[in-house]
Amino acid sequence: MRSDFLEQALGNQVNIPTLPAVVQRINRMMADPEVGLRDLGREIAKDAPIATKVLRIANSAFYGLREKVVSTEHAASVLGLRVLKNIVLQASVIAQFEHLAKQGGFDLDAQWNHSIQTARLAQELIRASGQEFALSPDEFYSCGLLHDIGKVVLLDNLTKDYLVVIEKAKKAGQELFEAEDEELGFDHAAIGARVAERWGLPKVLVDAIGRHHEPIMNLVREEPAAAVVAAANTIVHRLEKDPEVDALEAVHGLPLAPLGLDGARAAQVLEGVRHTADL
Repeated sequence: MRSDFLEQALGNQVNIPTLPAVVQRINRMMADPEVGLRDLGREIAKDAPIATKVLRIANSAFYGLREKVVSTEHAASVLGLRVLKNIVLQASVIAQFEHLAKQGGFDLDAQWNHSIQTARLAQELIRASGQEFALSPDEFYSCGLLHDIGKVVLLDNLTKDYLVVIEKAKKAGQELFEAEDEELGFDHAAIGARVAERWGLPKVLVDAIGRHHEPIMNLVREEPAAAVVAAANTIVHRLEKDPEVDALEAVHGLPLAPLGLDGARAAQVLEGVRHTADL
């Protein structure tokens, strides 16, 4: 969707949120060569709710730490800069929209779980591919985490009207992004791209979020980073529809070869992510 048309379609309907304050502070500190990991840990500790979430995530099975992380300073030193940045982003974004948890008609926990699993899978698929992309594996994690943030932003802004769109899509057996476009004139992917753009994220990441519902075969040729996120999103949706589905079946038919992956390797990566899906 052209940006000028999107501006017109949005009007005053949707307020694009700012980057969480704690993430802004951490980003500034990370850009300072005089700042160390423990300094970052101490800064995170000042925000008790975020610090609690950071510790819970750091101690999850996904990171496989041999010892329990007991402080944000410890988490910083054990996990390193890039991983810590992703964890802070994840904790902060979830906290920013916690007030929506009581909103009926939208399972916020399920939405975050979907986003986290998409983030993990996108990151691990890239690590396994052995190819170079415009984004690092850690940036793919951020992209997967934020790919559906437009849904949460729309719920926060439009609430009842957005729930009507969700219900319409369910009753019609329609993809949500299609119903959004019909009813609102834009979809959650376009809103997610606007969020990423406002947060100063790399353009390739913005484009990947905005295009994650486009045909994957087209994206493989035009925007490989978006293709990875779209593939991870598709696989996670398949698992949500049938949690018992075989990993090979879950990746079947996806054009992964141009991304440096065959079905067997992608299935192996998927099994690893499923094994640590405890958030």
